[in-house]
Amino acid sequence: MPHFVELQPQHLDELTGFCNRNFEFHSGQFEAEILHRRIFDDSDHIPDHGFLLRDNGKTIGFMVGVLRGNEAGLKLFAVDQEHRRSGIGSMMLEEIEALFRSDGAERVRILNCSPCYFTPGLDPRYTEAFCFLQSRGYNPERYVHNMEVDLTANEFDTSETESTLAKQGFKIRRLEREDGQTFYEWMLGTWSQNWTTEACNSLKNTPVTTFIAVDADRNICGFATYDVTLFRGGFGPTGVEERLRGLGIGKVLFLRCLQDMKNRGYPRCEIAWVGPISFYAHTAGARICATFMQGSKVL
Repeated sequence: MPHFVELQPQHLDELTGFCNRNFEFHSGQFEAEILHRRIFDDSDHIPDHGFLLRDNGKTIGFMVGVLRGNEAGLKLFAVDQEHRRSGIGSMMLEEIEALFRSDGAERVRILNCSPCYFTPGLDPRYTEAFCFLQSRGYNPERYVHNMEVDLTANEFDTSETESTLAKQGFKIRRLEREDGQTFYEWMLGTWSQNWTTEACNSLKNTPVTTFIAVDADRNICGFATYDVTLFRGGFGPTGVEERLRGLGIGKVLFLRCLQDMKNRGYPRCEIAWVGPISFYAHTAGARICATFMQGSKVL
């Protein structure tokens, strides 16, 4: 008989293989380290909200969720390809919805579980999952896009623009760990809590994967970060103080991240949950690579 097993860190090697076999459009992108960061390093993680479904000693499905206030999210889930259309998905969804409901959740969102997420919604190419969730009362609300940059095709030289910015008193540099408290306070006072959490998670990476702009008084005024959401090579969030937009600071910060990824041997960058599509297209030849459905269900 299928039975639930609480997901624990020691299961992550097994889960990595399961995901790479069963997410055909993201095969090879799952790593145990990334699963750990997006699941167990989430400050809202509750052990009950992640489980494997096993039958005869074999994992045939899993589901991971998170509860933030009175809203829950399905963070990641899959059923083994050989066991689909057999009620496994319904069994898992009923289990996690009951757990969410008992913990006070009023709504469940689909995959867009910022600040720790794998994708900003459901990729509708996973047609079976799309139809399954729709049949279980999850309603589409909007579609968002990711873009990708081929890092092998170009160098991302910023020296000329940085020289111009330096004459105006601005410096672009990598965030250092000793900047942590100052950066946290600036992020929280300028941007959202989710962006603050995401960007500050870059301080756990080696090297730190955030670049910042500082003005003549050494005050932080812009940032760009990568490898804190999505998979390896995921870019974002990024922002420049409104009063300084249009000077080219955001462009330099973005390109510094791209060059840093290229130097580390990454073949591509994927930009998460894109707002200014034309900016990324014109700046680095980025192209839309995936579209995601965001939706929810009232419990």
